[in-house]
Amino acid sequence: MIRRLLRRLRRRATTLPAPPPLPAAVATPSGKPMPQCVAGIELHACTVFNGYLLLRGIATLVRGMPEEALTVSATQDGRTPPQTWRAVDWHGGGSLEFAVEALIDRARPVAEVRLEFQGDGRHTAWRVADILPSAQWRDLRTLVPEFQDMIRGAAAGGRRPRLLDIGGRARSGNRNVDHFPEADATIFDIVAGDGVDVVGDAHELSRHFPPDSFDFAVSVSVFEHLLMPWKVAVEMSRVLRPGGIALIHTHQAEAMHDMPWDFWRFSDTAWQALFNPRTGFEVLKVDISRRMHLVPAVIIEPVGDNENAFGFQCSTVLVRKTGPATVDWPVPLADVVRTSYPRGG
Repeated sequence: MIRRLLRRLRRRATTLPAPPPLPAAVATPSGKPMPQCVAGIELHACTVFNGYLLLRGIATLVRGMPEEALTVSATQDGRTPPQTWRAVDWHGGGSLEFAVEALIDRARPVAEVRLEFQGDGRHTAWRVADILPSAQWRDLRTLVPEFQDMIRGAAAGGRRPRLLDIGGRARSGNRNVDHFPEADATIFDIVAGDGVDVVGDAHELSRHFPPDSFDFAVSVSVFEHLLMPWKVAVEMSRVLRPGGIALIHTHQAEAMHDMPWDFWRFSDTAWQALFNPRTGFEVLKVDISRRMHLVPAVIIEPVGDNENAFGFQCSTVLVRKTGPATVDWPVPLADVVRTSYPRGG
């Protein structure tokens, strides 16, 4: 999962494209033309879990379509699986917020499920594959383009800025630094690998680099694996020049991975604890995206309504160094843990 996310983030890192255009509705099952009942759709959620499918969004009815006549369903291979639907809310202008829950066959492609609207002799349908890209675009935000603009601006002054990639080993065949061609990049990682320039522990950056060495720093899906991220923040302050910018991407909700070195998760409000005047930083911007539903394997009463609990897969922060750190944490990593970061691919 984490590798797919990284590939997706890196593919979209160069620019944030415009949202995909809404595809045309598909034909009726019989192939015979019927008047349309829905003029447009905005898909907000498409969740599949052990054969349970949830589709939720807003549909805009065509003018003259009676609201009370509309029904919504999901079909798979021309069949209607066990399901229920509800009108969550009616908004102005004939817009219906809807939810469809169905039990589908996971052996068949979920993307081929059709979302059907019908009533009053009218019919409109879309394949999930056609309306899902717009939902994915809406769900995944990134601060990378803003970070790229800062690097380009620095390079426009005639001097190539220096960029430190913390944990930048190309595990998934992609390198973060490829998206910042205007900078001279140094890839730092705890494990030797393709493209790694310096091998070491992020908790000890200042042992590997002189003070004020870098104009920028980037770290993707690393901070959850740092035992003492507050110590790394102080170390980043030491090797970044005054005014230096750093972009950190990690997770607020994600499956445990790279065990036993999976230590932390970060909300959008957690970053102030790491990047503040005492550690030598100010937070410029934060963002969380890719909403995830958190469903327990076993429900323990009286906790209920679990399907409405949620978190976010991505947590990202953009920070600027404002001055030297005035705190320290002189605790060696070996004094706290006896394990090492897993060396697998």
